[in-house]
Amino acid sequence: IIDNLGPIMSVAMLWSFFLAGALYAVTAYRGEKHRASGNVIYDFFMGVCLNPRLGSLDMKLFTELRIPWPVLFFISLSCAFKQYDTLGYVTPESAFMVLAHWLYSNACNKGEECVITSWDIFYELESWYLLFWNLAGVPFSYCYSSIYLLQNGPMNFSLPWVVFCYTLLLVGYFFWDTGNSQRNRFRMFWNNTLIKRNAFPQLPYSFIKDAKYIQTRHGNKLLIDGWYGYVRKPHYTADLMMSLSWGLITGFGSFFPYFYLTFFLIVLVHRVGRDDARCARKYGADWDEYMRVVPWKFVPYIY
Repeated sequence: IIDNLGPIMSVAMLWSFFLAGALYAVTAYRGEKHRASGNVIYDFFMGVCLNPRLGSLDMKLFTELRIPWPVLFFISLSCAFKQYDTLGYVTPESAFMVLAHWLYSNACNKGEECVITSWDIFYELESWYLLFWNLAGVPFSYCYSSIYLLQNGPMNFSLPWVVFCYTLLLVGYFFWDTGNSQRNRFRMFWNNTLIKRNAFPQLPYSFIKDAKYIQTRHGNKLLIDGWYGYVRKPHYTADLMMSLSWGLITGFGSFFPYFYLTFFLIVLVHRVGRDDARCARKYGADWDEYMRVVPWKFVPYIY
């Protein structure tokens, strides 16, 4: 895979254009455009279809979970095999990236039922920008650390540094996995759609029984328990911890492996501001009370 990364990435980019064009054409032909602007160019890139299906297959859910993260994992696995072929062994740093991308890929698929309530799935339109990002953007930009380690390894870091990076990754993963699970299973519990699955690994503290919440006049419940009793976006904080570890495991020789962290930090800070503004309009005084109870966004007493 790593020897043919360029051609594979090119095909992924071209395929995203093809799928977006086909989806727009079929949706327009059926007269089923959703939230269309009337501008063909804008609608092609931003989408006119909410949840396209092929039989029982949800195309948006499939292209968001089943393609980008497994491809990312296999790219990192390929880098490790290539390193073994070159050096005769796999370094702890390259093994770290295989573990990191396996954890992320596995979590996205083992918790698939939780993703259905996310903004991407229930609101955003399936479009060129989602297809391009999922087919080409995620797997071929989040792999920079793995490629950097292959091209510049072995790094020969000290054991304490390697242990620190592994610890940061695993602690971040625990909070990220359980945080996402707490939030989404809380929603599913009150919507009577909670599904109990045994997909590996099922971590402790993933579901809070009798969780505390604020009942809004809008009808929704705002979770103020578990990790969400400390900050409003604990899963974002944990995500940033993991992305930081992806950079730290490569050292400080280049900005290249820190692209993901930088990009993600900008995206998440913007997303928090957008979400706060949207929720303030939606919930009014109840949102003010929520921010009083949980005043911190990412880190208690800091931000």
